[in-house]
Amino acid sequence: VSIYFIFYMIYRGFDEQITDPITHTFTRSKVLSILQEEIDKYTEYSIVLVSIDNLYDINTRYGTKAGDLALKTVSTEVGNFFLDKGFEKFPIGHFNGGNFLIGLNGNVNTVSPFLELMSIKFDDFLINDIEVKIKGAIVDKSLSSDVIALSERLFELKDVDHDDEEARVSSEYEDVTLLELQENVKYAISNKKLSLMFQRIGTKEEVVQVSIKLRGKDDKIIHQKSFMPVVKRLGYEREYDELILEKILQVCKGLGNTSFAFNISPSVIRNRRFLQRFKQMVENEGIDYNRLIIFLSEKEVYANMERYNAILNEYRAMGVRLVLDNVGSMNASVEYLKRLEVDIIRFDKHFSKHMDSPAYIALIKAYKAMAQELGMKSWVKMVDTKELKDLFEEMEIDYIQGNAISKIVNYDKLKEEL
Repeated sequence: VSIYFIFYMIYRGFDEQITDPITHTFTRSKVLSILQEEIDKYTEYSIVLVSIDNLYDINTRYGTKAGDLALKTVSTEVGNFFLDKGFEKFPIGHFNGGNFLIGLNGNVNTVSPFLELMSIKFDDFLINDIEVKIKGAIVDKSLSSDVIALSERLFELKDVDHDDEEARVSSEYEDVTLLELQENVKYAISNKKLSLMFQRIGTKEEVVQVSIKLRGKDDKIIHQKSFMPVVKRLGYEREYDELILEKILQVCKGLGNTSFAFNISPSVIRNRRFLQRFKQMVENEGIDYNRLIIFLSEKEVYANMERYNAILNEYRAMGVRLVLDNVGSMNASVEYLKRLEVDIIRFDKHFSKHMDSPAYIALIKAYKAMAQELGMKSWVKMVDTKELKDLFEEMEIDYIQGNAISKIVNYDKLKEEL
């Protein structure tokens, strides 16, 4: 019996590996288990996400051996950094890809200065003359006592564009727990609690962009940057997009021939069930398809481009206009511009911010010329000064959006203006 028991324990030892073979840090399952125990144990506790942001590029350009070295070196250096700063016996684990989770005693206010110092230390980090780009994010247990919810929030924070004005909008929900935010998002979608705002666009026709906010149980506004990660995490994207479409079609009925531009998630657009539902909803309301303008934007390129293009062409065949958004930024837009058929391209917000740069001016002219040759129109956003407005008009941009054209208003004010 003893011999069989020993062999059984050896077998289980192989089955339950607790350290990652490359970095010698804890595996994902083990570090999550430890972090959950420490969250339950300590009054104040923070989790730090450290990411090698260009690991894919390192593996592709220099080989997986170089990528493995980057993983091992970064985990060692980051561990030594926090040891040098006086943190003791903290868990560090390889979550996935180039991502590591670290658990530290203390709240966000206590730990954040050390994360900032770490970012400075690794700002120009080289391993064998290979540049390694490192990002960090931090949350603490005041947001949630569930390690899975906290780790998901970390990845959302890592991907936030800190130059994005919308990302820095103060939300009523910034200080509530993730569970409270999740419950309020569920409530808002289930009860169709949407707040629509509108901005008229400078163009030959009457076009209005729609922006969406949710209203929680206490009727306070939840901004898009706060609720969209929750919507995705809960698997509510299609339900949310159908709700948006329903509300916009109602607005269409009350505002004559005005066209409305709005976002639909690319994953939802590619869903054929949504396509059928889209047709049914629009036809039931008797709305002209040409009055609907849909923005498309995503970071990663969709693998089956032929299928994507075929579905988009079904929308276009009905008369829906499609806008490829954020063209010129670090996302899939350039690849999509080459391979998808759309009606309009909308330039990334940075073009409006940097029109004093000859490089940006040359780029926008080149994109516009290419779009024109392909039969597409051009759209620029965040035009907030008369000088910018005049410049883009001189460049013959088809759609100009921003405070220099029109402010963001509610439905009643929009109806009055129209």
